[in-house]
Amino acid sequence: MKKTLLSLSFSPRVESTSAALADGFIADWHKANPDADLRQRALGRDVIAGPDEAWIAANMTPEAERTPEQAERLAASDQAIADLHAASHIVIATPMFNFGLPWTLKSYVDLILRVGKTFSFDPATGFGPLLSADKKLMIVWSSAGEYQPGTPTAPFDHLTPYLRQIFGFMGVTQSEAVSAGNMWGGPEAVETSLSAARTRLAALSPSW
Repeated sequence: MKKTLLSLSFSPRVESTSAALADGFIADWHKANPDADLRQRALGRDVIAGPDEAWIAANMTPEAERTPEQAERLAASDQAIADLHAASHIVIATPMFNFGLPWTLKSYVDLILRVGKTFSFDPATGFGPLLSADKKLMIVWSSAGEYQPGTPTAPFDHLTPYLRQIFGFMGVTQSEAVSAGNMWGGPEAVETSLSAARTRLAALSPSW
């Protein structure tokens, strides 16, 4: 089966630390997988409209009964979900905002988490995943402070466990997370963190 990598960037900055790290990783990965397709979505500088009342009404209407206006309301969500189903590998590049997700990434999550599309529900059996378990997720993120496992501030990282839980709920349980923390530290601390992140990503890229 041909590999397809879906790259999703959520930084609002043109010069983004997380996006630059992810781009380097993707370039290395593509060298090891030259026949793979790449799909890139830069979503951090665009307004992602989250679900409102009209969107919810459209989503709750059976697909065959939706009006053209309702179908258009769900078009962005449908495309984002189609991208996920088509991808064998998913890279999310994002900064941490206030110990969690930037609002654009949270809006994206609200667009892709749809019953009958990315998860199922049955009153008798509960919830079930609809994304293939063969998919792989890579989370590349940056933060002002240091939140690596084992540090005193690690419990403040609400980004990594949230994304892993959300994608795991949809069926994607194979995940890696690489971060560059301490971006508000001095130049030496910043470079140390960036170098460690690049080294980790370079080591993962050939076999991921």
